[in-house]
Amino acid sequence: MPDNQDAPRVDLSDPHTLELFLEVYGTLPRAGPGGTEHTLRALRAVPGPPPKTVLDLGCGPGAQTLALAGGLPEARILAVDILPAMVEVAHQRIVDAGLADRVTAVVGDMSKPPVAARSQDLIWSEGAIYSMGVANALTRWRPLLASAGAVAFTESIWTQTSQPDELRTWWQSEYPAITDDAGVRAAVRSAGFETIESFELPASAWWNGYYEPMQARIAELKNRYPSDPAASAVVAAAEREIDMHRRYADFYSYGFFIVRPR
Repeated sequence: MPDNQDAPRVDLSDPHTLELFLEVYGTLPRAGPGGTEHTLRALRAVPGPPPKTVLDLGCGPGAQTLALAGGLPEARILAVDILPAMVEVAHQRIVDAGLADRVTAVVGDMSKPPVAARSQDLIWSEGAIYSMGVANALTRWRPLLASAGAVAFTESIWTQTSQPDELRTWWQSEYPAITDDAGVRAAVRSAGFETIESFELPASAWWNGYYEPMQARIAELKNRYPSDPAASAVVAAAEREIDMHRRYADFYSYGFFIVRPR
């Protein structure tokens, strides 16, 4: 068993711990597994004409925001995240890309986005819908969709019918609501939506832009805070996450779901 098997819980309500957490997760190219190619694949599955208004909820540092802007050159995009540090990074990326005339990043609550009812052609959420739950999020977001509007999101899924006990126990502690593709589709139906398409992210989507740079951040944190209990907790949790995926990537992934109201 790995040394960090019993890693302490990370208390993000503590300001110092949150600061250390953001040193690892807040400076990555992406806030979670994914990639431009997967964002654009999902975008191609969105029905109807190209969306003109897009709401990117839980935008993180804005990697998928920029991909959406590239794939939708005429769209106005509002990117929202609850963490100011993430929004600051996303904003700078938007400015550096010369997109500030039509892409904006703001601090906000994804459960109460700062947009008018029936104003959004497309709502996007990569790696963030778990914080609300699929059915709850879709129910809350539905009034924001324009006629023929759609939602695209990623969600953790089991990819095999049975899992090793160690892996299942870890996921139960991290995200008890994890289910499989069929379970997510059932949650989509319960919110009054239909699934247009879904696909599974490959293992590479967890490493490129996410776990590989995360390992460098972990090493930096270890060197700078060798005796800090909060830093040790952040490091242990991150190392545990990486170790789980390295050993058990065949059993789980992210699913990308493109859905619309029925």
